[in-house]
Amino acid sequence: MKLSKKEAETDESFFSESKSSQKIDPLFVIFEQHLFNFQDPDSDRQTFIHNIVMDYIAYLRKSNITVPKSLEQPIVEELSEQVKCMLLKKIYGCPTIENFQKNLPSAVKRRARNRYSRLNSK
Repeated sequence: MKLSKKEAETDESFFSESKSSQKIDPLFVIFEQHLFNFQDPDSDRQTFIHNIVMDYIAYLRKSNITVPKSLEQPIVEELSEQVKCMLLKKIYGCPTIENFQKNLPSAVKRRARNRYSRLNSK
């Protein structure tokens, strides 16, 4: 499932931050960073999803957003479902994450890396 140049440009313009009030969900930015830089073929899907959710929780804490201990588990479960859904939609048609990565244009990877670095610099 290789993105054509036009699809990559459309994807890039959709997520472009040049629109004054458009912001990208930090969960999605963290998800893309993990997806595009996935290195462990022995890791199962649950571990992959769990790592994304834990990075997002860490981001929330870094941003001084408190997650009450009593609500942490339900929030983690909900976030895990959201990440699972994002993963299924993003790699649709590719049997593995590695197969998906092989077909990514470098511009898409670069854009995701830039967004992630901006997210971490806040």
